[in-house]
Amino acid sequence: MELIGIFERCSAMRTSTSLGAAFLVAAATSALAIQSTLTLTSWGEHFNFDSQTTALDYTPLSKAEKKWKLCVVFPHLKDPYWVATNYGVVSHARSLGVAVDLFEAGGYDHLEEQKKLVKDCAAADYDAILLGTVSYDQMTETVTEAAQSVPVFATVNAIQGDGITGMVAVDWHDMGRAAGQYFVDNYPQGGDAPTVAWLPGPEAAGWVTFTDAGFREVMQNSAAEISAVYYGDTGADFQRALVEEALDANPDLDYIAGNAVAIEAAMGVLRQRGLTDQVGLVADYFTPAMYRGVRRGIISSAPTDSAALQGTLSVDQAVRHLEGKETPGHIGPVIFSVTKENSSTFPVDQSLAPADFNPTFKVD
Repeated sequence: MELIGIFERCSAMRTSTSLGAAFLVAAATSALAIQSTLTLTSWGEHFNFDSQTTALDYTPLSKAEKKWKLCVVFPHLKDPYWVATNYGVVSHARSLGVAVDLFEAGGYDHLEEQKKLVKDCAAADYDAILLGTVSYDQMTETVTEAAQSVPVFATVNAIQGDGITGMVAVDWHDMGRAAGQYFVDNYPQGGDAPTVAWLPGPEAAGWVTFTDAGFREVMQNSAAEISAVYYGDTGADFQRALVEEALDANPDLDYIAGNAVAIEAAMGVLRQRGLTDQVGLVADYFTPAMYRGVRRGIISSAPTDSAALQGTLSVDQAVRHLEGKETPGHIGPVIFSVTKENSSTFPVDQSLAPADFNPTFKVD
């Protein structure tokens, strides 16, 4: 079988463009080259994060058999997380020799725009669609219709499985659990009980729902107390206002935990207020700012789901399927919590785009 290397070991255990206006912004010369075997998580029941997982050895393809054309539809490219995923897609597409057109809906509140983009991709001359959905369950009818003419692969964001051929995503419950685990490890039950303001992001977003649930679940095993919760859009100004509100309303606050935009804003607010040494920070996902903060010891912990690698894996999954090769249906990177102690030794290029990479909408 083609995937002898892929399945050697298994053990139980997020500026709108129109379709006709895709364009290329000058890209970095550096590339995410994954040549070695990776250890991934695979779900036994596809698209069901409650199903049994296995550890999977996976070796990405080195070259495609033909120049496949992939249509990639993302929520937006407004933050480093999705830029990192864009980087992974572009790097692997170039490495394999396949073509990519990438379109963005404009944000998580642009459901109808994303539906239109998917429909346009399905009607055009593409071999597969890679979809970073803006909604877990409101894209189902559009995806099912598109899948009648072209396979659709879920990228990063979990989605209802109808019409989906494959998925590359992690369980964001586990991202929340990883953030909460910092408090379990450092503030066990029966010990000191620090207060924590929790800023997970926009309440209606699916990934926030999952992260929120995972964080709260694990925090039950810690003495730390979630003393206040602030939901809101992940725009920088909005999150900064929430951080300031949390500090004003909770003068004895010990920690701020939550989305990376909030934690980045908190670093500046704490510095301005002279509270850097008094209020700790814990993130629930990974960005360049989180990396800098962790390395400087300002942020205690930030879990990564390897956003760049997810882009690479999604391209790889689609190409394998198109070439009739055995393909795992639902995979994702192993979640890893980055701390000051390990920040210099983990593969950062699998999580972040390099500094010279610009959002890229086309690979010829």
